[in-house]
Amino acid sequence: MSNKNEDILYQELEIPDIVWEKADMAFSRIHMEEEKRKKVQKMFRMPKVAVAAMICCLIFGTTTAAMEIISRYRQRMEDMDQQEIEDFYQLADAGEANNLNRPFTAEEKERYQALTEEYENSGRFPEKTLDTLSDADSYQGQGVAVDASTRTIYLPEAPLSDEELLEIIDFNHKMTYSIYEKNQERILAQGDWESRMAAMTDVEVDRIYLAYCASNLEIGGGYSRELGQSENQRYEELNVQYENEGACPESELRIIKTLDEYTGSGVAFCEENSKYCLPDGELSDFELLQIIDFEHKIDYCFSRLIYEIQMGLREDYPKPE
Repeated sequence: MSNKNEDILYQELEIPDIVWEKADMAFSRIHMEEEKRKKVQKMFRMPKVAVAAMICCLIFGTTTAAMEIISRYRQRMEDMDQQEIEDFYQLADAGEANNLNRPFTAEEKERYQALTEEYENSGRFPEKTLDTLSDADSYQGQGVAVDASTRTIYLPEAPLSDEELLEIIDFNHKMTYSIYEKNQERILAQGDWESRMAAMTDVEVDRIYLAYCASNLEIGGGYSRELGQSENQRYEELNVQYENEGACPESELRIIKTLDEYTGSGVAFCEENSKYCLPDGELSDFELLQIIDFEHKIDYCFSRLIYEIQMGLREDYPKPE
């Protein structure tokens, strides 16, 4: 989890140590070269325009508040119609970052942060949306507006009002959400293993996350026995087929809470010792695919949870009942 863009994106997000520890373990379990691992993680890593939009929100805003998103803010995002989402997404391609024609004053920065918390936590929204200009020459020095050709936000020389700051906050949040939604559409349309991951329900994501986070890494981890040379070779071959050719198991890996539940047949993930329980005989292709599928899902679930919390689509990480 050392990708530069990812470090920038999550630098202010309060992520519990257990999440980082388990996520690192999950990523290391995928036996691929670095380039292949990047492919695994790309599904919920934002493209350049998304990183730029999110950074703009983080520069003056607060991400701690994003961990406590309430329904009014989420509803405002979900109420955006498809045309509005498409317009924001197209606008994201107009520039590398949301530049300002002048910097915020220290007082404006302070109010921007305070208003961002009110926007996210209390549902304080602007009365109108940010005006859109066809080009810089269209700006007359009044109010706030965005140049559609460069994505530069123009500010008046006079101190910004709360309404004007809220219009900028609203714009940044809607753009980030629109990029998220369009990326979801792209992933689901691919029809490959990544789209199958993206189609997972919240219940499925929570189940795998909780099973893995509940597991005891201090006394276990890895496999109950070493894989043989033939198994390792077939694992690598099947992993390529899983990612590139649509190979997948007919049923999912079984999750068990204690080692006593394992009967010695098939493969299972044990929460008690964080190990994959393997039978004594050589694993079949089906069993290897179950392991590969589960390992990819662990990686995916961590990425998705971190991203959805950052996006305000979740309030916090799943908690055991």
